[in-house]
Amino acid sequence: MSTETRLVIRGGRVVVDDATKAVPAHVLVADGRVTGITNDLPSDWASVDSIDATGRLVAPGLICLRTHVCEPGFEWREDIRSASQAAAAGGFTTICARPDTDPVNDVRAVTEQIVTRSQLAPGAHVFPVGAATLGLKGEHLSEMGDLRDAGCVAVSTGETSLRSTRMMRRVFEYARSVGLPVFSSGEDSWLSNGTVMHEGQASLRLGMSAVPPEGEATAMFRDGLMAHLAETSVHFQRVTTAAGVRVLRRLLEDGVQVTAGTTPHHLCFTEDDVATFDTNTRVDPPLRSCADVEAVRQALRDGVITTIATDHSPMTSIEKLVEYEFCEPGTTGLESALGALLNLVREGSLPLNRVLSALTTGPANVLRRHDLGRIAEGAVADIIVVQDSISWRAKGEQMLTSGENQLFEGREMIGQVEVTLVDGEQVELTPGGRNVDFR
Repeated sequence: MSTETRLVIRGGRVVVDDATKAVPAHVLVADGRVTGITNDLPSDWASVDSIDATGRLVAPGLICLRTHVCEPGFEWREDIRSASQAAAAGGFTTICARPDTDPVNDVRAVTEQIVTRSQLAPGAHVFPVGAATLGLKGEHLSEMGDLRDAGCVAVSTGETSLRSTRMMRRVFEYARSVGLPVFSSGEDSWLSNGTVMHEGQASLRLGMSAVPPEGEATAMFRDGLMAHLAETSVHFQRVTTAAGVRVLRRLLEDGVQVTAGTTPHHLCFTEDDVATFDTNTRVDPPLRSCADVEAVRQALRDGVITTIATDHSPMTSIEKLVEYEFCEPGTTGLESALGALLNLVREGSLPLNRVLSALTTGPANVLRRHDLGRIAEGAVADIIVVQDSISWRAKGEQMLTSGENQLFEGREMIGQVEVTLVDGEQVELTPGGRNVDFR
């Protein structure tokens, strides 16, 4: 007798064709994989366990390329368990853990610890990203082959681009030799150190130390040229300025192998929001001008920016309830990202297909994992069922993340994740941990 585990997701609008359209269909799942998408349910599937998705959107599980899971070393902010649960609650079935842990994820032992802990976490997949240089100091290369063998899916330069152009070139060359993508933050630390917001009219009014948009653009151009010299690719994790978008377009026109992402908060907020001195608005990179936000949105509409990462950075209230210039930068985002982005779709600022692809196939392509981010025969059954017409308000105390810093606090959003499947199994979330206020 067959011991195959089977499940049917019935009657939803299924996102297919690399997230470009949704069609009415049933999704057949067996042993953690999608085995079919059909309008006519086979007779031998009629009595298996099912999920009623009538009137719902059935989409691939979302993928975040930039999440701070805080473990090891910063467990008072978050740990792998709570991050994976928060991710699943927000529709993310895969999150990539930043390497800036304590100790830094620059050796096999740290990677193996993250992998082991993630296998025990009842939520999203947690893929470690290794440090490209030891201690993220930009002085000595890490053993990227060891990191890959231990489970790292990419290497990162950290919060800024490396100061040494020579070392940046070596990073690309070594990463190419071991087959790992390189993640760059695209930020010139010589310009950004000691700053707290974007340089512009708002910073002049508020008298705050500020970083010009050229800090992003110059770093992106340098890193893009070094990737091209090394005959490999680079992924810019956070493009947030019109200057950065112009550089990105130029690199693509010149044939550089480059991909780029942005964040939900850089699509939704501007430098003017800093005027309240709410420390939740202090993020890195800082919130930008209205013109920058529109340029980034247009790049997403055009398919020039192909990924959206939450940049989930949980903090405690102690780290945020201080003077603006002394607070830690960052916001949580795993549970608010989809709702915030669908709100932009509802108001006509972004098309649904671009948003969905930037959360699914785009990041899967960057990771070179074509079995993720898709609902297709043979793909991993990481799937979410979303009630995309329901409104809710983000409330930090009801979220599963341990972080207490929520930039989207109190905002009305649309679209509630009702079911999250990881490897074909429904994730059980902590009772009472839903981030909704139904009205």
